[in-house]
Amino acid sequence: MDDHGEELHAAAPDVGQRRLRLALLAAVAVTLVAAIPGVLLGGGDDTKSVSASQPFLRVTTSTTTQGLVAGVPMAPLPLPATTTPASVAPLQRTATTLAPKATTTTRPAPSPCRNSYDPACGPFRWDPDPGPNSPLTVTVSPQSQQGNAGQEVNFHIVAQDPDAKIDRCVVVDFGDGQTSNDCPPSPTCQAPYGPWTPPAKSSDRYELDIDHTYATAQATPYVASFQLQSHSFCSPDPYGGAAQALAQVTVS
Repeated sequence: MDDHGEELHAAAPDVGQRRLRLALLAAVAVTLVAAIPGVLLGGGDDTKSVSASQPFLRVTTSTTTQGLVAGVPMAPLPLPATTTPASVAPLQRTATTLAPKATTTTRPAPSPCRNSYDPACGPFRWDPDPGPNSPLTVTVSPQSQQGNAGQEVNFHIVAQDPDAKIDRCVVVDFGDGQTSNDCPPSPTCQAPYGPWTPPAKSSDRYELDIDHTYATAQATPYVASFQLQSHSFCSPDPYGGAAQALAQVTVS
């Protein structure tokens, strides 16, 4: 019993020594493993020595970008995202329509024979045709009257022309040898040749009163005449004319 106990007591130190040696070897191995990343990352003259006495630090870094990490395999880089090009709307083209240029109508110069007095233009003619002439009319009132010798009688004359101006004068023959003419001499007109444009139409009316005294009685009535005229052109005239009115006066 005592011999066996002594053997157990002698074997106990050998076991403890082996355990100590194993622990030291494990510590050295861990230190070497921790030093390997530094040796791998170091280079040139900046080599960092790692000893077993330095504590092994675990450093945790957070980064938003992917970089090289010692001892850690690098993950494959993500493929670039494929973007669908934005659709581009077609250009809106606004058609501009140019306004047509204003065209000017050039009227031909009037013919030298229009409204001409040149005999080389040929016979006179109206162009265009002026149409029919509305005649001048003259009335007198009273158309018949009686009076005594030496007594004054009165005549009222009315002249109208729908398309020409009436001359403000009258030619009178009282029928007893007495006459009156307050119209100026007719103007001298040049002879027209070639085509002429008709004058504009102009309606007119003229009224007047004329007094006269018959000195001598006679068995037959006196006949008095009153003549007026209208003009729209010198000569020939498409709308002018002349007209007269008659009245009887019995003088006793």
